[in-house]
This record gives sequence, structure tokens and C-alpha cells, in this order.
Amino acid sequence: MTTQKVIESGKLGDLLEVEMHYDYFRPQVPESVKEFSLSTSYLYGHACHTLDQVISYFGRPDDTHYEVRQLLGPGRMNDYFDLDLFYGSTLKVSVKSSYFRLKERPSFVVYGKKGVFIKEKKDRQETDLKHFYFPDHADFGIDRPEDYGTLTYIDDKGRYHEEKVVSEVGDYSRVYNDLYESIINGKEKSVKDEETILQLEILETAIKQVKK
Repeated sequence: MTTQKVIESGKLGDLLEVEMHYDYFRPQVPESVKEFSLSTSYLYGHACHTLDQVISYFGRPDDTHYEVRQLLGPGRMNDYFDLDLFYGSTLKVSVKSSYFRLKERPSFVVYGKKGVFIKEKKDRQETDLKHFYFPDHADFGIDRPEDYGTLTYIDDKGRYHEEKVVSEVGDYSRVYNDLYESIINGKEKSVKDEETILQLEILETAIKQVKK
């Protein structure tokens, strides 16, 4: 939501590249899995969390490139992926993740012709939940100033700017509320059927790269 706000502000100019990372340093996870299976693949388990954001905002790509790897060797767990989705003649959106990132990459990096926006981490919802700090607290999931992303750009008069961007307030429960409303009250789905189908198509095509 914060990244969308920055894009729609127009301060970055025409978009050139978007990078979305979802990294861990948990080598014990792939090391404990001795055989490849879809149910334990990193692509199926984690790419969905970033792919749905790309699809919902940018739509169907004009072209795609897949790099789905098994860093521990053929026949082992898929523990890395790098998906590039291309839109028009200039924009590339990359979804990248690894289980072997001791220092994780920024969650969002957006490059435009006039600037760049970098958000090091996602909002604090997951962090709060891990510490048993739940949504009944008024400040649940709200970023601190040190968590804000940095927007750097050149304005129309050629002046350099660098500023922190106050994070939008996220709420995981909105998805579940929307699901309830669509099933019980027949309201329009927030996640469209065609978006879900497109994501499945991308995942099914990409996973074919693994060596069983």
C-alpha cells in the first residue's frame, strides 16, 4: 500500500523496474528436506505472497522469465526463485526470494526515470504477531519512523529530494472480511478469479524448471 502510494504520487516518473524480495536465513529448512515435492517448494509456499501483489496492481505481464533453483542440488527442495514479469517495452517487475540470505534484501525497491523508493521491511504486522502482540492493540502493525521507506527523486525543477515516507496502515483481516462478504453477502471479490488463475499459471510454468 505504501509503495502504491509512492508510485501514484508521480514523483518517481515513469516506472522502469520494481523489485520485491521475501528473504530468510533459514538454511535448516531446505537442508531438512531430502526430496523435491510441490508441497515443500519455496515457489509454491512463498511466491504467492508477492505475486498476488504484482498481479493485482500491474495485471497480466506481456512476457515472463523464470529462474527457479535448488541451491542444494538436483532432487532437493526448491529454495530460491527469481521471477521477472515484463510490462510494455520498459517496465520489469521482479519477485525474488531465497532461504540463504543472511542479510535480507529490501522488501520493495522501485526505480523510475526520476527517482527511487526503498522500503527495507514490510510493515510490523507479522513482527507483532510473532511477539504475541495482537490486533486488539491500537498500534498493532503500525510502522515506527525508523521503519519508513526512503523516497529519493529529482523534481521538475531539477532539485534533489530525499525524504521518509510515512507507511500506510495495513490490515491482514481485510482480506478475510472481504472473503466473508463475498460468500455470505455476494459482494464483489477483492481477489478476482482471473487473478488467482493467472497466478496458478505462472507458478505451474515456473516450477517446471526444477530438477527432480
